[in-house]
Amino acid sequence: MAKYTTPFLLLSLSLLLLLAGSVSSCRRCSRARAFVIISCRTTLYPKVCENSLSRYVNSTNLSHKHLAQIALRVSITEARFTRAYLTKMARRLRRVHYEEAQAIGDCIDQINDSVFQLRLSLRELQRCSDQITYDNFSWYTSNVETWTSTALTDQINCAAAFEGNVHGKIVRSRVRAKVDGVTQVTSNALALVNRFIMRHRFTRAKTHLRP
Repeated sequence: MAKYTTPFLLLSLSLLLLLAGSVSSCRRCSRARAFVIISCRTTLYPKVCENSLSRYVNSTNLSHKHLAQIALRVSITEARFTRAYLTKMARRLRRVHYEEAQAIGDCIDQINDSVFQLRLSLRELQRCSDQITYDNFSWYTSNVETWTSTALTDQINCAAAFEGNVHGKIVRSRVRAKVDGVTQVTSNALALVNRFIMRHRFTRAKTHLRP
């Protein structure tokens, strides 16, 4: 009987260690999800924010800056998908509904510019670190806010072109639905960028006030 004791103890110990690791991992995941939920409450579309960001957030990256970067990446990805979708639609309509295809083409130009602006924003946000001066931080973050806002304006203008009854109902509803999706994630990204900037400034201000 004794010869079975050691293997049994080793197996039990391995299972306990595995269980402890799983519990610890679950707790970290729970903290990460809670962080996303709380941050997303500051956005206009909190549910969209949670659904679009939760899958990309891991337990080791819980900073406001990292979350803002993820939000910008999600917005870039959605804008690219929207551009591809609208491009295919415009090609199908070009032969029989030229005016609608032209309107979609103008919308694609707006989405193209929004992708460019969002990429600039992400690159500039990545330059912000604790090592840079306060003036440089203000410069970088001002650029991020401006470019993200411009991207959002581009997307809103694209959707606004299809608000009237000039175009067919099916085309109008499809374009609006697709563009509204990317507009919502970009709006959320801008809110999270602003949240990061405000918290970073507050933290730096407290540091400067310390004796």
